[in-house]
Amino acid sequence: MIKVSAIVLTFNEENYIRDCLESLRWCKEIWIVDSGSIDKTLDICREFTENIVYHPFKNYSTQRQWAVNLPIKTDWILFIDSDERVPPALAQEINHRLAEDQGRIAGYYISRKQYYWGKCLMHGEPWPNYRMLLFQKDRIRFSGREVHEHASVDGPTGFIKSPSIHIAFDNIAEIVEKLNKYATLDAIRMFRTGQELYAVESGSYSRLNTLLKRIFAWLPHKPFFIFVYYYFFRRGFLDGREGFAWTLMQGFYVWLSYFKLWELKQGITHLPDEEADD
Repeated sequence: MIKVSAIVLTFNEENYIRDCLESLRWCKEIWIVDSGSIDKTLDICREFTENIVYHPFKNYSTQRQWAVNLPIKTDWILFIDSDERVPPALAQEINHRLAEDQGRIAGYYISRKQYYWGKCLMHGEPWPNYRMLLFQKDRIRFSGREVHEHASVDGPTGFIKSPSIHIAFDNIAEIVEKLNKYATLDAIRMFRTGQELYAVESGSYSRLNTLLKRIFAWLPHKPFFIFVYYYFFRRGFLDGREGFAWTLMQGFYVWLSYFKLWELKQGITHLPDEEADD
């Protein structure tokens, strides 16, 4: 069996972290990279691992890139968020694929089932939501994006069929708070780089996704079209009122990101001090 080490980024995750770490007991190592938790997160983590390190948070790309350079004993790394779970079927498939492929694949995309308001949404934007999560540690590099970071792998990639579980949001206040935070980071990135919200430069796991990003860059009324695409073409309506609410939030996120970008360009708001100094 090829050994795998898991890395979990944490910040005040006491409500989620225990179930996450329980699902990672099959890993050779578990590493916690914390950015200053003041709740019970670290106390819970110490029940599962001694590999707990602190690193100040700047953005998700730099945090993940720093983490892969830790003194990890295995060649393979699995990145899992604190509000995610690795079901037994996923763990078994990971072990099977690594043994079968014998290092011919440099990294694997893994999909995730996402739960909003307690319901798993299986259409629209939330599914299948593939991300590069499993990779050889010396063949990965994360882009400099502040949020929705892209992982570039030096070598062939593959897909794991079994999904992870993501306990996303339980209430609208939590959703709006996170969307506002991410929209700010995306607006800063667009302001600094001139890229679109869904940047073609960040790459994708499929040619279709890359094509859609190119089309999106030229679309007028982007919030409206993103709603239509996910709700009708990706059949978000099949997830009922939860699917409608989440798709509406996606349109709102697009509008909010570009409005924040407009405010930066007009000088109504300004870059954070560290960004301005750069």
